[in-house]
Amino acid sequence: MLDNNLNDDAKEYIVRDAGVQLIKLAGEIGWRILLALLAVGVPVVAAAVLGLVPHKDSMGVLMRADFIVVASVLAIGLGLFLRRHQSAEAEETGGNETSSYGSGDRLMHALAFSGPRVKKTLARVDDSLFAGRISKTPKAPPIFITSLARGGTTALLNALHDMPEVATHRYADMPFLSAPMLWSRLASQRRHIVERERSHRDGIKIGLQSPEAFDEVFWMLHWPEKYHETRIDLWLSGDFKVEAQEFFNKHFNKMAQIRRPRSRGTVRYLSKNNANIARLSLLPKIFPDCQIVVPLREPSAHAASLYRQHKNFAKLHAEDDFSKRYMGDIGHFEFGALHRPIAFSHNFLTGRDLEQPDYWLAYWITCFEHIADHIDSLILLKQDDLREKPEQTMECLLASLGLSNTASKQWDGYFRREPDAARDDLFDKALLARARTVYEHLGSLALR
Repeated sequence: MLDNNLNDDAKEYIVRDAGVQLIKLAGEIGWRILLALLAVGVPVVAAAVLGLVPHKDSMGVLMRADFIVVASVLAIGLGLFLRRHQSAEAEETGGNETSSYGSGDRLMHALAFSGPRVKKTLARVDDSLFAGRISKTPKAPPIFITSLARGGTTALLNALHDMPEVATHRYADMPFLSAPMLWSRLASQRRHIVERERSHRDGIKIGLQSPEAFDEVFWMLHWPEKYHETRIDLWLSGDFKVEAQEFFNKHFNKMAQIRRPRSRGTVRYLSKNNANIARLSLLPKIFPDCQIVVPLREPSAHAASLYRQHKNFAKLHAEDDFSKRYMGDIGHFEFGALHRPIAFSHNFLTGRDLEQPDYWLAYWITCFEHIADHIDSLILLKQDDLREKPEQTMECLLASLGLSNTASKQWDGYFRREPDAARDDLFDKALLARARTVYEHLGSLALR
């Protein structure tokens, strides 16, 4: 209207055309809203009309907040899937775990993590839709890989995750983690994303099919009282919950069905979750016959890596609010603005500065003295052995876990071959001496 180069007739034409386009867009939005309402409402209303459900109850279902949220989640997920499939979006590169998240992905994430009621409702929907397949899955004891972060758990997970006898979570399972079977159907044709280096900047590349630690979400769901602003409490044997055990067993069966649908034998759920070092007393009670593998890394190198990653994530969290939210939602509280230490009984952190290297060495001591108290129920694995003799060390581990290397898999590509670089200059000498004493004791009990 303010363009002096157009005469009144041209302006009138443009305004008229814009009005027509606006009416068309309003119509397109309107029929989509109507279709969505019909798709959700017709089955519920039909049940009332046919006398299957009282009218009052059916309307109550339609107005329930959890029903609206779950229906919205599924509709958005299906819509995004169709849009991605039709548009054949270009491959995305660069960034970190959340760099490929567009506005639609972030909306789905917000819905999936909007509260515990939504997660539990989605899990019940998944249980109901796939009850037959879940119940037919042979029960098998899970394998837990855990240690203090930066201890080598990711490399070990990468080495084991594609073996035919195990099933793991993958990045493709996000964000509807509690309904993995339903989400695997809706997202089966999701766009391909080229592998990129993860946020740790440690050379490990990730893609949608890469394994990752996501089951912390379910520990937060069933034990919210353990998570405080400044710490995470230990789980003791008395913290056993039947409903949590049932939830996990069903979830492990779902993952076996998704990852190994054609398996003729038992498939064991494989978890890499660093926070499970807080549950060494409870895991064997909830999951009888489970096996817990703990990689052990030289304390000076390990603590230096913890300190470096803390600074890395502090910077990332300050610059990227969504990355901070994402890590908090999936329960990664190891570093940066989200850091919450596990409240081990051997507390050695009082009065120490989080921003100094000695804090992280003290945390290492606190953690591994706790691990020493549970040594009888663990399989210890030295990271130095994985670097120096990966074939021999992994074959020993497979034998301990009862897994067979039927494909004669080669292991040396999963672990760095250069020696772990100690950083003794960063730490207090007395503190380092105590850490080395703990390391030598545990190292003498490691798998040979």
